Parts: sequence; C-alpha cells; structure tokens
Amino acid sequence: MTELSDRNKKILNAIIREYVETGEPVGSRIISRKYMTELSPATIRNVMADLEEMGMLQQPHVSAGRIPTPEGFRRYLNDIMEVKSLAKSVKNLIARQMTRGAADIRETLRRASVLLSQISQNASIIILPRMDAFHFKRIDFVRLDMGRIMVIVVSKAGMVYNHVVKGEDIAQNKLDQFANYLNETYHDLTIHEMRDALMREMKSEKAVFDSIVSQALDLGITALNAVEDVPDVVIQGKETVFNKPDLADLDKLKDIVNAFEDKGRIVRILNRVLEVPGVSVLLGEDMEHLGMDNFSMVASGYSRRNVPVGSLGVIGPIRMDYSRVIPLVGYMAHILSELLEEM
Repeated sequence: MTELSDRNKKILNAIIREYVETGEPVGSRIISRKYMTELSPATIRNVMADLEEMGMLQQPHVSAGRIPTPEGFRRYLNDIMEVKSLAKSVKNLIARQMTRGAADIRETLRRASVLLSQISQNASIIILPRMDAFHFKRIDFVRLDMGRIMVIVVSKAGMVYNHVVKGEDIAQNKLDQFANYLNETYHDLTIHEMRDALMREMKSEKAVFDSIVSQALDLGITALNAVEDVPDVVIQGKETVFNKPDLADLDKLKDIVNAFEDKGRIVRILNRVLEVPGVSVLLGEDMEHLGMDNFSMVASGYSRRNVPVGSLGVIGPIRMDYSRVIPLVGYMAHILSELLEEM
C-alpha cells in the first residue's frame, strides 16, 4: 500500500467529506476555500493528480473535478476517518423503540430495521436469528390435503416457522396426537437440542415398539431439519436508496433493484460478517458483483449468549457518511444482542 503524506491524507479527507455532502465531483477551488485555506488551488490540484495516479481519485469528465474511487474510500476508512460517537439522542431513540413490546422477536427486528433505515437514510437489511437457536414452545401439524401437512413451529421468543412437508396421508386426529407428544416431551429444550433428542429417541426401543411415538418423531425430525434451511430477511428503506442522486442513471437503478431481489446473495454476503468481530465495511467488489459497484454495506453480526445468530447491515451509495453509520450499526448490533439474551 502506497504511503500517503499528512498533506495528501488531509486533502483526500476533505475531498471525501465534500463528496459525501454533495454527491458532485470536487474541484481544487472548493477544497482551498472551504477546507484548506492555507493551500492554493494549484497546489491542491497537483496533489489531486497524484492521488488520481495512485487510483484513489477519478475524473468523471475532463472539465469536472474528482470523485473518490472505492480504493480512495478504503484508504479513508483504514487510515484517515475518525468514527464519531453516536449521539445520545439517537441512543435514547433506539433504546425507547427497542424495549417497547419486545416479546415478539420478529417485530423487534422489523422495528430495528426501520430504525436503521430512518436514522441512516439508507436501506437496511437484517437476517433474523436462526430458529434453532431459541427455546421450543410448541409445534402443530395441520392436514392440508392428501399427503401434505403444514408444520407450525413456535419458539418462546415469538418466532413462528411454517413449512409444508409431503408424505403419507395422516388423519388430523393422529397429527394432533403427534403434536401433543412432542409438546409434552420437549418443551424445555432449544429447537437445536430438540432435533438432536428426536434423532436419539428414534433409535430407542420406545420408538421401535410404539408406532405413535415413531411417527411423531419422524414427522418432527422432518420439520425441524427444514428450520435451518430458510433464512428470513427483513429489508427496509429501498425507496430511500432509489431516490439518491447517484441513481439518476437508469441502468444503475435497474442494477440496484435486481440486487435487492437477490436475497440469497445478500444473505451470503451478510453471513460473511459473522466470521469477523465488530463492524465491517464492504465496498464495490466486496459485494460479490451484486450490481452494486457504486454502493457499500456497513454490517455487523449480533449474538445470543456469545454465539453469532444473525447479522444486520446498512446499504447505500459508496459516498455514505461512514463516521455516522459505523457506530449506528455497531450500537444496534449491541442492543439486539442484549435483547436476545432475555429470550
């Protein structure tokens, strides 16, 4: 990595601050007049040319000023930016909203996503916790038609998971028996523990000689194995991103619309941050060519009992105000982790 002098860092910092504020190419005169009055526009132009040669700035038009590249933003994030403390008023707002009616984890996380979008003025994405991390409350089986059964799993944290399983045709009264057996036997376990216990009991003599128990266990295992396979994603504030001036180009708008529809890839990107402690910033190519080369994501995992269970992020133009968004994402992850400790 090329070493930057203090003066180069100050000029790059000033360019990024101005670009974040206006979204327009930045010229040397505005930097001299607004940020660095001790330097002439000519001196600043020379430094800007050097930064462009290093790949940190680019000039969209011959007569225009410069804009930072993803590499310029990376250098800014790593060496220059000072993260601001989250305003006390923002912390109080989050605390008030996140403690109100927190019994239903889905509603709590939906509220967190709305807050992230409103405060950051960008889109927010939250991957809900894995269902099997929570304590089992009850399971129900509902016969839909011949060979199709709706499974409804409810956790003590208020998460509800519905799944249709296919197999032999079973009468509703038998399905009720299966559900009653599972609810009475496994109500104090986490869903992960419940699945493991079901698999152990399938090998026991009780399962071999009692057909009701055997069928209940088999149906329960089928249902719980599917719980892990469906990540639940909450996205808020897409319209906020669509209205950014950075999206005046219709092709860019199409790319971002398609990117938001590709939830599988978004989940894959967000899951990567679970492996890294703290807040991560993903720029351009870090986004797996999601059609968001001019966008970035500030993301963090959140945990329950020190085990990562989900992740959250803010997506917006690459000219995001990272000094504000990074502490916001970190604080929201902290609040969610605290709330989940109680569920």
